[in-house]
Amino acid sequence: MAVSPFNEDSRAKLPAGTVSYLEHGAKSETLVVLLHGLGLDAHDYRTLLESHPEQHAVALTLQGFEPDRETYARPVGLQVHAETVSDFLEYLHKEYPVKEIVLVGFSLGADLILRLAELWDVEPDRSLRLHGAMLLDPNINHSTMSISRLFATARQDNPLPALKQLVFDAPNMYWFNVIADYAVKVGRKDFSHAQKLSADMLEYWDPDGYDQIGTRLAAVERHADIVRVVVSAPYREHLQAIRDSVARHGAKSVDFAPTDLEHFDLIEEQELTGQLKQLLPA
Repeated sequence: MAVSPFNEDSRAKLPAGTVSYLEHGAKSETLVVLLHGLGLDAHDYRTLLESHPEQHAVALTLQGFEPDRETYARPVGLQVHAETVSDFLEYLHKEYPVKEIVLVGFSLGADLILRLAELWDVEPDRSLRLHGAMLLDPNINHSTMSISRLFATARQDNPLPALKQLVFDAPNMYWFNVIADYAVKVGRKDFSHAQKLSADMLEYWDPDGYDQIGTRLAAVERHADIVRVVVSAPYREHLQAIRDSVARHGAKSVDFAPTDLEHFDLIEEQELTGQLKQLLPA
C-alpha cells in the first residue's frame, strides 16, 4: 500500500471482520495508531491527523462504534476487541514494515492497550514490538468507571434515560457542555455495543485496589520500548499508589505525566501533540 494523503474511509479486512479507520499518510519513520474511548470513534482524532502532515497516523474505529451507522451485528466483547487491535497492528505492520509503531489509547482505548499486552504475553506469536505506548487516563478500578457503570445497567433498547442521567449529573457548566456533546455522539450509535463493552470492562477491573494496574502496566512495558501514562487532574489522587504498584511488579521505565486537565481534554489536539513529542523521534 502506498502512503497516501488523508483518507477518511479506509477499511481493513481482519479475521474478526472488517474495521474502518482514518489515515493520514506521510513519510515519517514512525506510525502513530490511535484508539478511541468508550462510545467515541476515529473521528475524535481527525483534527490531530489533519494538523500534522509530517506524521503518518491512523485512527481506528472499533467494531460497532462507527458514527451515524446502524449496526446489526452481535455486540463485540473485550476479548474480541483486543484481538482485533492486535490483528489491525499486524495488518499495518505488513503494509508499512519499516515503520516503528507508537500506540496511543484514550480511556477505554488505554485499557485496550493493557488487555493487548496481556494477550501478547500468552500468545507471543501475535506480538509486535512497539516503539512506544501512550495511555491517556486508563482505568484503575471501579472508582474511575462511572460512565461504564451507568451504561452497563442501561436498557439496550432505550439508552435515553442513562444518557439523560449522564448529563444531569454534570457538576458544572464545563462538564455539562462536554458530557452533552459526548452523549450526542453515543446516542447516534448502536448502544448495545457500548453496553456490552462497559459490562466487560467492569468484569475486567477489580472494584478497588491498585494491584491490577501495576501488573498490567508491567505487561505493557514488556512489549514497548517507551511507556508513558498521562493522567488528568481527577486521576492524580491515585498517582502515587499506581507508581508504587508498578514498582512492586518490576516495571522500571514507565513514565508518568500528571496534568491539570480534565479527562476529555487529554485528546484535544494541542495537548495530544505535546504528549506525542515525548515518544516520537525529533
